[in-house]
Amino acid sequence: MRRSGSCLCGQVTFSADAIPRLQACHCSMCRKWVGGPFMAVPCKDAEFEGPVQRYASSDGFERGFCSVCGSNLFFHPIGSGIHGIPIGLFDDQTELPFKAEFFIDQKPENYSFSDVTRKMTGEEFAHKFRNG
Repeated sequence: MRRSGSCLCGQVTFSADAIPRLQACHCSMCRKWVGGPFMAVPCKDAEFEGPVQRYASSDGFERGFCSVCGSNLFFHPIGSGIHGIPIGLFDDQTELPFKAEFFIDQKPENYSFSDVTRKMTGEEFAHKFRNG
């Protein structure tokens, strides 16, 4: 399902084929990046327009943000064709059930979700995206 959205200031817009699920990442990098768990929708064929800045956040992965307002735009395993886009950026946030949690071994004890989700450790996540 093709969805669209924008950053906080509206300078960056995007459209993408959303895979209908919401995922959370608990890794320490994501928590520093967004101030808590990174709640994202995996998307294919993402197209961004506007002042997008990209940087290599770790080996094989990049993150993007708006160079005007600083909104986080995506997490992208390089070469995968998938962008994890924060759910808050989407104009329509319906029909995206919470399905998975990544880096569950790094999740702090100070919060938890009541939804039943698929849970993946950091090692499992890295294996999935580095080895297909």
